[in-house]
Amino acid sequence: MNTITRTILLLIFLAASSTAMAQNYASSVGLSAGYVEDGFGGNATFNFHPNRFSYIQIGIFASFSEEDFDGVKIPYNVFSFQPGYYRRIFLVDWRKPVGIYLGGGGIAGYEVINNGNNELPSGALITAESKFIYGGFASLEIEWQFKEDLVLALKANQHYHVNSDIGNLYPFIGLSLRYYLY
Repeated sequence: MNTITRTILLLIFLAASSTAMAQNYASSVGLSAGYVEDGFGGNATFNFHPNRFSYIQIGIFASFSEEDFDGVKIPYNVFSFQPGYYRRIFLVDWRKPVGIYLGGGGIAGYEVINNGNNELPSGALITAESKFIYGGFASLEIEWQFKEDLVLALKANQHYHVNSDIGNLYPFIGLSLRYYLY
């Protein structure tokens, strides 16, 4: 059994055991936009909150970047599915609570290099290939609840792609809006 399969099975087990032992505190959806290496990216998430201290997140991530090589801009994009688990490590409860969460999980996706074309306008060939990628991520989220059902968050992820031709480490930092469905 490979690493991706084990990670997905672990997340399914955590979600199933959490729902069997506790009532659903809330569910939420979120949208993030921000900076990735050499470009911008976005993340759409669904979060299941089995209690007020943790949540399981299922996310879809997309990034759009350009690498400058000898004056030629080479576009590369990453599209991935990111299941993960987050745990609150700190809470400041002023009038509007601020929480800090640490999380992580798996990544499975696809990277597209130069729109799938291996040749540059100069005739040079790109040796990197567009392909399926996998790995994991670590995340830090700082949430500020400014309404009962609306949260603003600063999200910082470090992605690790095991088999990427672009580079193994791929950062993302952005702002997120999260809406609670209750």
